[in-house]
Amino acid sequence: MTSDPFFLQPGLDQEIRPGKDGSDGAFTCSCCGLLSPGAGLPWTGPSSGAGLRVCQVCNLLQDTSRAAIDAEAMLVWWPEMSQSRLMFLVRTAHQTLRLMARQQGQSDLQFWENILKAIPDPLLGTQFSPSFRTPMTLLRLLESRRAEAEHRLQSGSIRQVTTAMRLCGSADEAVRRNLDLLRAGLRILPTGRLLDAGADVYPAFLDKALALTPS
Repeated sequence: MTSDPFFLQPGLDQEIRPGKDGSDGAFTCSCCGLLSPGAGLPWTGPSSGAGLRVCQVCNLLQDTSRAAIDAEAMLVWWPEMSQSRLMFLVRTAHQTLRLMARQQGQSDLQFWENILKAIPDPLLGTQFSPSFRTPMTLLRLLESRRAEAEHRLQSGSIRQVTTAMRLCGSADEAVRRNLDLLRAGLRILPTGRLLDAGADVYPAFLDKALALTPS
């Protein structure tokens, strides 16, 4: 976008240190603040500071025209919550769900997809044990503002909204005010998918993140 629309809050620890398995290392994401595998991706947005690095999930904030973005994330209207706080909540909930699935011997991709389908549909959620209820309820709450974002924008597509905002005549004061209003309330909410060449790599990312956290 032409300016930082999702208000990354920089300034958290970006120390890179050896990973638990000694292979690909770990760092603290400058957006969500969570321990993440690898060395991270550089943040290049207007709010950037020297050396800021973000995890693959938070990188979606600066890659909103990528082909898969509408499957990987949705727009919600949450002016009361910072983007970085939302990213922390959603990734924590996803990691909790992934951990519980693995503890039940359900680490396959189909089970993860079933979890994601049950988040917007409470009836589908009844097939899971009660332990899944709390993180699912949190994710359901975060998704509840999707309709408000679509009502304000007349579109639920992040790619369409990104294109429209880039084409706006921001030199016009009224247009610039409206864009600022939208940016103040719009947030990107990851859906629990992260696509690479058509394959969902998010469960594997969560597994690596969980391996970094002492049990």
